[in-house]
Amino acid sequence: MSIFQKIFTTEGRLNRARYIKYMVIFALCMAAAKFTMSCIATLLTGDPEGGLVMAITLVLAVIAGTGNVLMMIRRVHDLGKSGYFVLLAFVPIIGIIFSIYLLCAPGQVGWNEYGADPLDG
Repeated sequence: MSIFQKIFTTEGRLNRARYIKYMVIFALCMAAAKFTMSCIATLLTGDPEGGLVMAITLVLAVIAGTGNVLMMIRRVHDLGKSGYFVLLAFVPIIGIIFSIYLLCAPGQVGWNEYGADPLDG
């Protein structure tokens, strides 16, 4: 199973450590891509924030955002809740608290309706 198949799915559960790892990897990839595009645009046009750079950044942000939401759904599944709880992340202030909760709350031990415990084997 490729990394894209592991990230871009809502099936199963995602424990805290793997959730944090994937979020950090996504953030670093986005920062590296933005930096690289800005450097190339500066060399070619002299404008590090040109239209092409912004368009490519937008496309990458949509892809990364989709991956983040899908990982949040799997993390919520690990807590034994429906994926619809991820909608709380889009509510101002509550979203910050919910995101911290996802980072800190331990998942359900053992099997739940979303699959096996990701810490078992």
